[in-house]
Amino acid sequence: MQEELVAVTGCDSGIGHSLCRHLAGEGYLVAASYLDADPFPGNERISSRRMDLRSERDIEGFARWIWGIAGRGCRLAALVHNAGVAMGGPVEDTPMAVYREVMEINFFGMVSLTRKCIPSLVASKGRIVIVGSLAGRIAMPFLSPYCASKFAVEGFADSLRREMRPFGVRTVLVEPAAVATPIWNRALEQRVEVSAPYRHPVERFREDFIKGGNQGMETGRAAAVIARILEKKRPSPRYIIAKNRLLSALELRIPDSLLDRLVAKLFGMDCRA
Repeated sequence: MQEELVAVTGCDSGIGHSLCRHLAGEGYLVAASYLDADPFPGNERISSRRMDLRSERDIEGFARWIWGIAGRGCRLAALVHNAGVAMGGPVEDTPMAVYREVMEINFFGMVSLTRKCIPSLVASKGRIVIVGSLAGRIAMPFLSPYCASKFAVEGFADSLRREMRPFGVRTVLVEPAAVATPIWNRALEQRVEVSAPYRHPVERFREDFIKGGNQGMETGRAAAVIARILEKKRPSPRYIIAKNRLLSALELRIPDSLLDRLVAKLFGMDCRA
């Protein structure tokens, strides 16, 4: 029998790192991308290659590398898009370069890699799993670059799923709520010059929302959920990953006008005449 290969992006840490280890433990071969340093040296079940999603050359090289592994008698069972960054700040103060970088990594790079892997996935009847975010359904203030990229991912995933279905390729969008990954600590390290009217709300936001992400679901549990989704014969189009999925689902049903008032109260954003 052919060995099953799963390609996962963004595996330096967090969900991607935990998912690779989980899949390898379940007997899969894993092709992992990283940005800074190989996180799996010496692991016989996990092969790693550096890929910067801002580089079309890197994306092309990673895709060809996956084809090479699959060509050695493996079946490409799935491509898991996990890589991403969270950057933000008040819209008025956030440089356009931040918006472009976030979109390049979270959206355009993901689209480019998908396009290059479609022929292999059609041939293997594999899966495409895209790690989105509930921030692609509910947009918080001061995270507009990140939220915009995740809203774009939602639309792309829906279109892709409907295009790929006739070819036997299932596309699944997973939407994590709060998961304790380093992405939030990196967001805290970002330095954006915040003008006076936003300073207090931004500080409240950093304390109550971003730091709260570090108290979310453990990455190992989130990885186990994604691994189970990969094994489902008929997966649903999207899954919420959260400590309390019911609460997260209910949050999606809050009317926008009410949510606006709740957010203003939570972050001390009083209306100004």
